[in-house]
Amino acid sequence: MQGETKSTVQDIENPTSRFTGDAPALNRGAPGAQAVRAPTYDKRAIKAIINVIRRKRSFVFMYEDVMIELEKLIPNEDEREELEAKLIVDIMFGEIKHLYMLTVNDWGIWNIIVASPIELNNEQLAILGILAEHYDSAYYRSDLYELHLNVKNMRKHVYEAINAAIRAWSKKKPADMAKMLAEEYGIEA
Repeated sequence: MQGETKSTVQDIENPTSRFTGDAPALNRGAPGAQAVRAPTYDKRAIKAIINVIRRKRSFVFMYEDVMIELEKLIPNEDEREELEAKLIVDIMFGEIKHLYMLTVNDWGIWNIIVASPIELNNEQLAILGILAEHYDSAYYRSDLYELHLNVKNMRKHVYEAINAAIRAWSKKKPADMAKMLAEEYGIEA
């Protein structure tokens, strides 16, 4: 009959071979070679992150630090809050290349963000997660407070340890990370 198709052995073994068309398959990129480009993103958000990296000279910072920078760049509170909400979700779900959120118990402005010049694998993220656990004062048992543990000092050591790990894995400095983000997202330094 006209318009009827028969399944062949090849179709059964490779069922996608007969489906052709313009639409890319779900969860796959479009076929053919493509140039790798950073996604478009509000440059003010990326600029705020770059400013924090440069100011702190660190791969590691709190989300609160980014919010403070955004206040300087975006005076309109409604616009800034909308961008902050999008930014936190995008960092948490890996939508912004090179940025990782290390949650400390529940989500909050004190969560740690790591900017890494290299893509971190699951093992590296697990190591950073273990280090980040020591950042939160709720981690410490009450009997340790009797030892006069200086939580602020402990947080400084956590930042230093995470920075050292990123430096060792990437062989780069925070200034290199800031430059990389600026180039990738087309932001003037």
